[in-house]
Amino acid sequence: MREIKFRAWHKNRKTFLDFYWAVDKLGRTFSILDKYMYDEFTDEIELIQYTGLKDMNGVEIYEGDIVNVTWQRDDVEGENYAIAYDPNNDGYSAFDFVDWYEDMNGLSCAYIDGQITVIGNRFENPELLEEEL
Repeated sequence: MREIKFRAWHKNRKTFLDFYWAVDKLGRTFSILDKYMYDEFTDEIELIQYTGLKDMNGVEIYEGDIVNVTWQRDDVEGENYAIAYDPNNDGYSAFDFVDWYEDMNGLSCAYIDGQITVIGNRFENPELLEEEL
């Protein structure tokens, strides 16, 4: 069973916040962000879910991360992909590469037939997704 975890991106501060869920003695759930308790989130906070996967260095892969994939079958190096939640991913995990061009789930294929390395995220490193001219 995979671990359900999140991290939180604060849009205005442009930083990740320490985040975890807590339950008080009455069974009420609340979150703790950056050492402050919140009953609900504002639009300043974006929760990012853990995929349940780790890269080849043991780094957890989260939604919004940018990964570099070396495909073993094609001997192709240096392809960067952003990870996103995909609710319509028929029969595969809920996370996939953004703009993946094949019918199969790209993240699943890369996990089986490639080497994945987390190199950044779409919040702090959007330039990693820019195509070279």
